[in-house]
Amino acid sequence: MMKCLLTLLLCALLGQAAADRAAPEFYGFSPDGRYAALAQHGIQEGSGFAYTELWVVDSAKNTLLERFYKQTEQGDGGGRAGLLNMQQVYAQAAPILNRLGISDLRRGSVIWKRTPPNLRPQPSGPDVFPAEIPGRPNMPPPQNYPLEVGGALWLFHLWQLPFGPSQACPPAGEFSGFSRGLKLTVTSRSKPNTEVTTTLQEDARVPTSRRCAFHYDLAEVRVQGNFMAVTVAMYRDSGFEATTDIRYLLVTGRRPDR
Repeated sequence: MMKCLLTLLLCALLGQAAADRAAPEFYGFSPDGRYAALAQHGIQEGSGFAYTELWVVDSAKNTLLERFYKQTEQGDGGGRAGLLNMQQVYAQAAPILNRLGISDLRRGSVIWKRTPPNLRPQPSGPDVFPAEIPGRPNMPPPQNYPLEVGGALWLFHLWQLPFGPSQACPPAGEFSGFSRGLKLTVTSRSKPNTEVTTTLQEDARVPTSRRCAFHYDLAEVRVQGNFMAVTVAMYRDSGFEATTDIRYLLVTGRRPDR
């Protein structure tokens, strides 16, 4: 575990030259997959504070059970200070991880994975603020991710949902910045002419932890027992030299073939 933490910290440090890009790490499942945990680590742009965040999720309900977060209290968050910060978060989370049987030795099976690309925020581009509707973001088409699992097709659809301008977000030209939400579904085609679509998540609002997000992208899909865990990359305008922060969230649900 110590070696894993050190590797993650080094990866996070290497990604800080341009912006705050977190290093995600799927922590593990419970034996039946009913519970899961995701961590991410990084260095905040500007302040240099190292942070560690860990979520414990009910896979069946796609609900957050508990969140742990800690950051260093000094600007040079690398090295021993960053590693100690990680260790403290894992120590705080240990009681609930143990109670639910979530283990870092039980990470399930990865059925799809990729590194999401870097994006620069374009809050004033024509794809975001069309001239005919000033101040209202124009949504891109849904993204499709086809996966073949055991001879069946799982088709993930990801929509960016519009939520109004917010004064809390960096401005887009003469307009306030904005946040986008997320809708994610999966369609299973296990037999010819047979489709079953499940909505894994559809935001009714953008939570504070995701404010100023302007794009989402799939990063990884894992399965354990009857459940799956989808790691989603979240892009948000940092407001710092027009750079983009990349953080991650976990969307869970029952496998579409179970």
